[in-house]
Amino acid sequence: MSLNIEEIMSEIRADIQEKGLSGEMLSFADIPCDANPRDRAEHYDPDHLHKNVCYISDNFHLTTDNPIEGNPVTRLFRKAIRKFIRFYAEPIADEQSAINANTAQAVQQLELYIQDAQAQSTASLAKRIEALELQQKSNRMEIDKLQQQVIYLSDQLQQLRKENG
Repeated sequence: MSLNIEEIMSEIRADIQEKGLSGEMLSFADIPCDANPRDRAEHYDPDHLHKNVCYISDNFHLTTDNPIEGNPVTRLFRKAIRKFIRFYAEPIADEQSAINANTAQAVQQLELYIQDAQAQSTASLAKRIEALELQQKSNRMEIDKLQQQVIYLSDQLQQLRKENG
């Protein structure tokens, strides 16, 4: 079986044209993705953070062995190209996977830090609320005592006025 490079290239070009792709370089913005870092969050959402942490934790590893699709000639050509560039692509993919894994671990640590900070803040606020409620109760008792004194002194004043005249 002899392969004619021109035939293979024409099949690849036909495949590209069939898929509606152009020869221009795609940018990352053209790649469909649920998350868009340009869409800034308006507020902190712990569920959204956890969803993203799970995603990067599950998908940190890059592989160079994705399935090859297309007709048999195209697949054969792509397999040959893959073998020729494997020595170059695999170290890059391994290095990027290591960076992704460390980034995923760092983001996991940030999520745990946020959870711990929220728990400490909640505990601190609960203690503060308890102290304020105790102070309020003490103040209420003092107010009640002072009101009783005012009533007693008012009664005393009225008696003195009646006696004097």
